[in-house]
Amino acid sequence: MQLSLIDTHCDTAFELYHKKQGIYENDCHVSLKKAEKYTNYTQFLAVWANKRRTDDECFEDFINISDNLFAEIQKNGDKVSLVRTFDEMQHAWRKEKRAVFLAVEDARILGGRIERLDILKERGVRYLTLLWGGKTCIGASHDEEGGLTRFGREVVEKCFEYGIVPDVSHANERVTDEVSELAHQYKKPFIASHSDLYEVFPHTRNLRKKHLQDIIGLGGTVGLNLCPWHIKNMILKGTLSADHQNKSELVLDVCSIDDVMRHVEGYLELGAENVLGLGCDLDGTDLPQGFSGIGDLEKIADAMAKRGYPQKLIDKIFYKNNYEFIKRNFT
Repeated sequence: MQLSLIDTHCDTAFELYHKKQGIYENDCHVSLKKAEKYTNYTQFLAVWANKRRTDDECFEDFINISDNLFAEIQKNGDKVSLVRTFDEMQHAWRKEKRAVFLAVEDARILGGRIERLDILKERGVRYLTLLWGGKTCIGASHDEEGGLTRFGREVVEKCFEYGIVPDVSHANERVTDEVSELAHQYKKPFIASHSDLYEVFPHTRNLRKKHLQDIIGLGGTVGLNLCPWHIKNMILKGTLSADHQNKSELVLDVCSIDDVMRHVEGYLELGAENVLGLGCDLDGTDLPQGFSGIGDLEKIADAMAKRGYPQKLIDKIFYKNNYEFIKRNFT
């Protein structure tokens, strides 16, 4: 099956920097070599803020990691281009090159200093994942209660003014409500770059139906996440132990392509045909059974085809919905 791909979230830039490996060939989930099977390919690389480091240290990491990424792209300039706009992506594709957009995962790297957002803008950041975990200068993540802070609200508003798209993956329900309210005020979209569907599996990290409807109404996009822990309940009760006694133990279940497809089908049943894409969180998570990296994403297409979905819909999810989003918003 001939496929093109636009994926809205991976942590590969972080991994390349810390492993001291190159973007063309490496042992990460994502490499240019592994992506050669796709006719056209665009990847959003999100620089993650390490939870073990302070906000200021993570901002320094962003500078260093993005510098390293820029150098890798320049080194492989015959194969890949760093892009900021739809036209630049189109130009890269016409030259038979891959296109890379820069993003940031966890806006706490701003450390309460709004002027840092100018630096992100100057470096070409196109979306900003507001939260990752805990309570930060931005607000409350999915594992906490609370809403946006005053500074967090200022960041979201400034993002809309700057053309940086706010991303609610990892945000809790209240924060996402507040981002949606601001998005409606500004008449601009927000996204969930790598989120599965709460109505299929009610993990706090997953996107709720009401927020999906907001994204649909505002013309945003949603990226299907391959993190097994967000796809299904991975913990089961077992009865076997090392000494074969009948005492209860916790064991891990297997996450399969069928489990992934439940989220695809759930999104489609809720009307996400024109906003659903792939944001697989490669290099940021373990993967379902049978997946080892970007080259295996075609298994989602194969599973869709076996279930009778038309090629047109498969293309929408693999690239066309994100292509249209980029065309509308990244001028």
